[in-house]
Amino acid sequence: MSEAESSIEELKRRLYNLEHENTELKEKLQQVERDRTEYLQNVSHQLVAPLNAIKWHIENLTEARIGVDRARKVLRSVYSQATLLVHLAKNFNLMSNLEADHALSKLKEPLQEIKLCQLLVNLADDFQPLAWDREINIVVEKDGFEKCQTIYAMKPLISQVFSNIIENAVKYSHDGSKIIIKGEYLQSSDSVAVTVKNRGISIDPSHLDRIFERGFRSPEAKAKYPAGTGFGLYIAKRITEIHEGNIVAKTCDGWTIFNVTLSVKGLKGKARLRV
Repeated sequence: MSEAESSIEELKRRLYNLEHENTELKEKLQQVERDRTEYLQNVSHQLVAPLNAIKWHIENLTEARIGVDRARKVLRSVYSQATLLVHLAKNFNLMSNLEADHALSKLKEPLQEIKLCQLLVNLADDFQPLAWDREINIVVEKDGFEKCQTIYAMKPLISQVFSNIIENAVKYSHDGSKIIIKGEYLQSSDSVAVTVKNRGISIDPSHLDRIFERGFRSPEAKAKYPAGTGFGLYIAKRITEIHEGNIVAKTCDGWTIFNVTLSVKGLKGKARLRV
């Protein structure tokens, strides 16, 4: 083969590779666009539903359609829906930040001493009205937290970790069931382990790791709540990792169990994480 012919063949090979790469890029772009459209539809649905509920409740209150006892329940429901809206907004903001900066290094949140028992009691109180609508009781077992020391963390982010887990537990629990939150000090690793468990829809063992993947939702979750984004547990895992902690999920005797482990002093003295 002459030098000219070799050059032509090389150009043909390069052209073929470029065409192939171009096709792959087009397919990826189309998939990104489909994912973006689906995500925006889900976000819209999740925001509109509680807003419509709040609007309807306020109309009933202002037009005096209901009695005093019923009004108390309506106000409790308004509080629940508002809590859910704040929770969703925080998740969407964090997701946007994670998309732009995988380590959230631009966040300037200082590390604070946090008593996890009090934090979880406050979060349980926030989500309890939402749970009451389905006769679900959220219980924080304080005894196990007595030996737990304060941890050093970015409080708004750690709050979002447990908010996402508790909110999921409320969404997917059976009506009339109980959500149990426990704490334990692990002396061997000088860390605190927080367990949140509930009885609800089953999770296939093969999905226990995948539920922390960005955008993943199990078939069972989609069947119960079609409009979810699959970002809550992904965000929880990323924030836990940023705090050099660990989060795992498992099932046992009908319970779905999430365990979050955070170091007590591992982050002490650090002005912020991931500089």
